[in-house]
Order: sequence, then C-alpha cells, then structure tokens
Amino acid sequence: MQVLYLLTVLFLSFSCDNEPYEGEFLIEGNSSCDLAMESTSIALENFNSAIEDNFNLLCQIYKDALENQFEICGDADGALQVIIDDLGNCIADNLCEEAIAASEIARIIFESAADETIDDLCNAYKDALEYQIEVCDDDDDALQNLIDDLDNCETEEVDIAGNWKLVAWNTDQLRDIDNDGFVTNNYLDDIDCYNNETILFNSNGTGIMFLRSSAEFTYTPTVDGEDFFVVCTDIDIDRSFNWTETINSVTLLFADGSSMSLFKNGGLYIAIDDAFYATSTVDSSVITERITFIYIKL
Repeated sequence: MQVLYLLTVLFLSFSCDNEPYEGEFLIEGNSSCDLAMESTSIALENFNSAIEDNFNLLCQIYKDALENQFEICGDADGALQVIIDDLGNCIADNLCEEAIAASEIARIIFESAADETIDDLCNAYKDALEYQIEVCDDDDDALQNLIDDLDNCETEEVDIAGNWKLVAWNTDQLRDIDNDGFVTNNYLDDIDCYNNETILFNSNGTGIMFLRSSAEFTYTPTVDGEDFFVVCTDIDIDRSFNWTETINSVTLLFADGSSMSLFKNGGLYIAIDDAFYATSTVDSSVITERITFIYIKL
C-alpha cells in the first residue's frame, strides 16, 4: 500500500486514540464529516501496523471507514474511491498462495494417514480447504465439493473386491469443455469419451484395469476464454496388477513395475498433476489441470 499517498489524499491532521473504527457514525449535523474523517485516520493508523494474523480484519475496518466517509462527506475528486478500489478484497497477496500450498500438503498427509491418525488428519485437511476458500475469496464450487465429500471425516468402509467404474474427472477449475455455455468442474460431463473405463479387483489380490478410450484436447483462445475441441479414440488395453490396501488407500502394482495408489472413502480417488492437457491451435501454449479421477463400485 502506498501509505504516504493515502495520508496526502485524506488530508488527515487529527490527534487520535489508537482505537479501531467499528461501525457507522449515526451523529447528524456539521460535525459528522469531521468525525468520519477522524475514524478513517484511526483505522488507517491501525491498518499501517497490521501483521499477517490481523491484516484481513484491519484492512476491512479501514475500508469500512473509507466507505462511511465517502457516504457522509462525499468524494468530489474521486480519491476515496481510488483507495477503496486499491484495497480490493483485503486479502494479502501471499496469503492465498500460502493457503493453496497448505491445502496440498494437508491432502498429501491425509491420503497417507495411518489408521490411528486418519480422523485428525481429515479434519486438518478440511480446515485447510476452508481457510483457502476464505483467504482466496474463492466462490467456486470445486473446493466446497471437496469439503462436502469429506463429510464428517468418518471413513466409509467398502469391500474393494469387485468391479469399479470411472465416473468423474474433477478439477479445481470450472471450464466449458463442450462450448455449450455451461461450465463444470467434472470434465467428463462435457466429453463423449471415457464412458467405459473400469477396474476389476479380484478377492485374491489380483486385478485388471480396462482402458477403452483416449482423448486429445485442443483449444482456440477467444475473447471470453477458450473454445475446446476433443478427439476421442477407442483403445483396447488391459493392465494386470496385484493390489494391497490400508484403511484409506488401495495400491496397484502393475507388471511393468509401475504403481498407483487410490484414496478410498466410499469411492476410489486418485489425483494426477497435468492429467488434463490441451494444446493451443494458434501457438505453442498449453492448458494443464490437476485431475481427480473418481471411481464408484458397480
């Protein structure tokens, strides 16, 4: 924040107690504007001494004071509105990035939890997601859906043996993959592909992953975003594996030595970085997304 500029614009010359502004002044008359300006001065003084823990609160108090001054005193030269706009949503630039990183760490720790710690680590993951929504001012449904999926952090036991089907490609973004004007964070809703991807778990610890589709994504940038194009190709690949499980995960070990672990809680989930990969039709740009693949038991 450009503090010297703010002080100049506000023409503040009061000697004020260091007490935060906490609401609108209801006093009417010639002194109302002076009182509003004084409250702004107090709020600015407190805001200038803010630390990370109270930045959001003191910023919002300062913004409320500015808006109250605007209402009572007017804003002939537009200076107050400039400051209000500059404050934005009162989120420190680095807080959102830190919250996203913290959520990712909490997710990794939760998905590798031992039996005796899973409940606590589930709640820690939920708290991290809720904090991310708060500090990033995120009104997308994707994060809230993750929280809702965790429910009350009681692991739902399920017998792995049997057939499982892929039903969703969930992401943290909302996109309109089929260009119909409606966005979704489950990309499978928008593509006619991956409709018959299944996993068979045998009770003897063996299994087969059946891969029946492969899709290539491209996009053309537009004024409003992107137009996507999808080419779906039928394939016929069967991958044999051995599997083991813990209370909250199942691990597949394939014949070629590769492996994958799926988180289990009612359904089976695996998140893969850059699993969605779309190339631009006009240059070398790409769009990549982290995809959470979700399987349900048939």
